Amino acid sequence: QAMTGLNSVTGTPESGPTRIGVSIVDMVVGLNAAVGIAMALVERARSGRGQFIDLALFDSGISILHPHAAGWFMNGKLPRLTGNAHAYVAPYDQFQTKTRPIFLGVANDRQFRKAAEILGRPGLAEDPRFKTNGLRSENRQALTEILSPLLAEWECEELTGRLLAAGVAAGPVNTVAEVLTDPHTAHRQMVVEKEGYRGVGPPIKFSRTPASVRRKPPTFAADAREVLALAGYTDEEMDALIESGAAVMERKP
Repeated sequence: QAMTGLNSVTGTPESGPTRIGVSIVDMVVGLNAAVGIAMALVERARSGRGQFIDLALFDSGISILHPHAAGWFMNGKLPRLTGNAHAYVAPYDQFQTKTRPIFLGVANDRQFRKAAEILGRPGLAEDPRFKTNGLRSENRQALTEILSPLLAEWECEELTGRLLAAGVAAGPVNTVAEVLTDPHTAHRQMVVEKEGYRGVGPPIKFSRTPASVRRKPPTFAADAREVLALAGYTDEEMDALIESGAAVMERKP
């Protein structure tokens, strides 16, 4: 039970957890491991001493309970399931336009005024229900009912461009295929192709020593002997490990 919902956004006890689309906690613990190793190396350069690094999926899951942990600490209230909406910012949600869904992320009152002007309803920013983010969050249902038909009148690409130019975060909701074939994805070299393999490129860019994919992922156990040799095993010891089943060389059905 302690591990339930680590890759979930938890709502009320009645609603239960709703799993998000990617295994975010698995990835966060890997990122925390990389950061922790870097921190330990910096400390070792000062003290000359090494140390163990303790990382757990559970701890990493708790570390990303933002903003729900802070909200519970402040007011003791459990978060509600909000779908794509932000728990404490409004409007910060997915909406349907004339052509495709758009995600609108209005982070402050200035941006809300800009968005309202672009949508042809500047008076919304002065509406007593929507003058501040706190009020918009309290009245998000009423705000959504007003914004939805306004957004539905626009072509997604045109509206996105207008909002971005005004400093309002917005973007079309892309499918995985659209993301991976987007020109900006190619520009950022985030798709690599090598010997028939296609995959996601390295997200960290170095100016002097750029990352690269030097080899495609190996087939199952293709590097087993090489890894064992690096660990100091002889050919005879490897054969014994393989024969005993301690080193698995083929995937079993």
